[in-house]
Amino acid sequence: MNKKNVKVSVIMSEYNTSEENLKKAINSILIQTYKNFEFIIVNDGSKTDLEKIIKEFNDNRIKIINNNGNKGFVYSLNNAIKHANGKYLVRMDTDDISTSDRIEKQVDFMKKHPEYAVVSSKTIEFSGSEEIGLLGESGEKKKNDILKGNIPIHAASIFLKDAIDDIGGYKDFNRAEDFVLWCELLLKGYRLYVTDEILYYYRVDPSDYKKRTLKNRKGEIIARLKYYPKLKAHPKYYIRILKSIIAGILPINLVRKYREKKVLKVRNK
Repeated sequence: MNKKNVKVSVIMSEYNTSEENLKKAINSILIQTYKNFEFIIVNDGSKTDLEKIIKEFNDNRIKIINNNGNKGFVYSLNNAIKHANGKYLVRMDTDDISTSDRIEKQVDFMKKHPEYAVVSSKTIEFSGSEEIGLLGESGEKKKNDILKGNIPIHAASIFLKDAIDDIGGYKDFNRAEDFVLWCELLLKGYRLYVTDEILYYYRVDPSDYKKRTLKNRKGEIIARLKYYPKLKAHPKYYIRILKSIIAGILPINLVRKYREKKVLKVRNK
């Protein structure tokens, strides 16, 4: 089968994104060199006038699913997957940017390497017009990689839909749904990979750091406590849980400086 004939479902959850950023994100998908996709956008009780924005694009590949109120990110993604018809699922966040050849290159890689259920790419982290650094390390991601934080970039990933269905979709761990997804896939014997190409731009807003409180890290801590034993994690990896707790009680400015320094360090490797 010609790769152009493989159906892809792009899935996005929208909740109160600025109109300007949302339009840029949507447009970056609609101008893809790969054309055979449906674009499923779940309206999770957003105050943004999504219907008006979609009418402006006038593209029948876009399908809006309206949640009954604000159900949350995980519920929205699972709702999108339930309505998806593609062989592959492509994740997209509402304020990020995909390169125009992202889907074509990722589908091509999946076709050539069917041993992988998830393929992600390297990602540029940016704020405004400034590029902050590079996220992601290329290569296959195994158990120890996930445990030490060397993971695929979630929003930059393409998934085999059958694999996601096989593990029952996303599990509801607040702000840790991607970590849990990788763990569930690995436990089922699926393989993950990150390519060396940069196919995604991840937007960071300064206000995002205000969400990195101990309260908001609770889901991540619970997830790690649950999945570390399942993955037979060495005791040294439990230090990450302690680090998360400390980061949750530190001043926001310190967390932000550490994060930006870490990203720059990765880029300069």
